[in-house]
Amino acid sequence: MPNLKNSIIAEILNNLNYGDFCREDFTVEFPDESSELAVIFFTALPKYSFRIEEHYIDGNRFASVLASMQESEAKKVIRTIESPGDYRNDEKHNHQSIKPAVDRVVNWVENIREDLIHSRDAVRATIDDATAEFQSSIDESIDNPGEYFKDQEKEALISKLNELQKRVESLEAEMGIDPSKVAAIEQAIEKSKTDIEVYPKGVWYKTAGTKLMKLLKETLKTKEGRELAADIIKKLVSS
Repeated sequence: MPNLKNSIIAEILNNLNYGDFCREDFTVEFPDESSELAVIFFTALPKYSFRIEEHYIDGNRFASVLASMQESEAKKVIRTIESPGDYRNDEKHNHQSIKPAVDRVVNWVENIREDLIHSRDAVRATIDDATAEFQSSIDESIDNPGEYFKDQEKEALISKLNELQKRVESLEAEMGIDPSKVAAIEQAIEKSKTDIEVYPKGVWYKTAGTKLMKLLKETLKTKEGRELAADIIKKLVSS
């Protein structure tokens, strides 16, 4: 027989019917003869889990020891262990009664939705291999990265940027690229030209090159397109 009474179980199951999800999206267990009261997994992605348990605290790190030795002297709370939490991947919340713990199920379900929606952006936050390789190549190939460009170097870079702009315009015709994406790349190219006067060499190559590579890869979504983007940027920084 589960530790929880039927009315609490029914409330937990009802709270799973929230937002985009329904009760059938979750695997639910109600243990017996255990300090755990409920264990829930999001079936499609079991790393998302929610637990309700009885927990003893006394305000210090030896609470668990005291709980096993002198439970009467430690304070019992209802704890929820949630993944994902409100702002961390794993969180623990202590509650004075079962009601707020059960209410946390709704928060957890919403946190799953938010985490799934933003998971793609989180992956994008990691620099891909091509960009990392490009930035590393700047450190290896640019002499005196803290110096500013001389007039002759500025002219050579602007000439290369003009060539890049023509190449992008030709790609628009060849590959049917969205004109708005082409406009964004051209705007970045123009910004890069003005930044030549402002940034030291190392900073300019990394910021201008990374920005242009990002825009080109987003526009040229195929593997061949990404390789072309990397090749174009390499030619930009080559001497």
